[in-house]
Amino acid sequence: MDIIDLPIGIFDSGVGGLTVFSAVAKKLPRENLLYLGDTARVPYGSRSPETVLKYAQRVAGHLVNRGVKALIVACNTATTYALEYLQEAAQKENIPVLGVIAPGAQKAVAGSTNKKIGILGTDGTIKGKRYEQEIHKINPHVTVIGQPCPLFVPLIEEGWHKDPITMQVAKRYLTNIEEPDTIILGCTHYPLIKPILEKVLPAVQFIDSATATAEQSYKVLQEKNLLRQHGKGKYRFLVTDNMERFHRVGYYFLGYSPTPIQLIDLEEQDANRLNR
Repeated sequence: MDIIDLPIGIFDSGVGGLTVFSAVAKKLPRENLLYLGDTARVPYGSRSPETVLKYAQRVAGHLVNRGVKALIVACNTATTYALEYLQEAAQKENIPVLGVIAPGAQKAVAGSTNKKIGILGTDGTIKGKRYEQEIHKINPHVTVIGQPCPLFVPLIEEGWHKDPITMQVAKRYLTNIEEPDTIILGCTHYPLIKPILEKVLPAVQFIDSATATAEQSYKVLQEKNLLRQHGKGKYRFLVTDNMERFHRVGYYFLGYSPTPIQLIDLEEQDANRLNR
């Protein structure tokens, strides 16, 4: 197969990365996409950095073994702890690797007026401070306020996107954030409750990292002459456990049930493909 026709690999610990998948599909409708949800090990957000790196190596290695022309780490926690390793390791394969944090940080800094930016994310993402680092690379004078929101993910996966309980939880979390004019949705699940967040803080601009990542993906593929010019992209989905749940919950993220889905197992040797 010509390298142009190889799919873009996208991975996450579960279904959350489907917001990135959806944004990439809209921005790059001609591209073939291969999504892997590591549902046997979800969530990554509460794992140690060492464990997240180990899981990310296996997932990324598996996708590279299947054949991809680019790799998107559609998980904020994996981007925090594994992106630089994967970027360096994938150089020998000549495969660009993108994360979801830098594009969101760039968009937030560009859009903030008062230079106070909030981050909503998992415990792992907030503790890792990767958003803060990326923001301060662009403008060291920006104040960054991180707020872990661990209850959002289970509420979203239950389909409670408009439920009063989710509204109450959002109010509880957001009262701790002082005066930002811009808040980054630092978890790929969170765009699904953006309307609720906007009701709680109507004066704040919420940044969807999925959309920013899709825009960055387009630029990178264009620069490397890897954009597919003809046809409509084909999509495939891989999961490591609970295919039925992925099929059901995936509907909330895509507006349709993700198909075809294949159940796979990740092996220790998958990581060998991307050892530095």
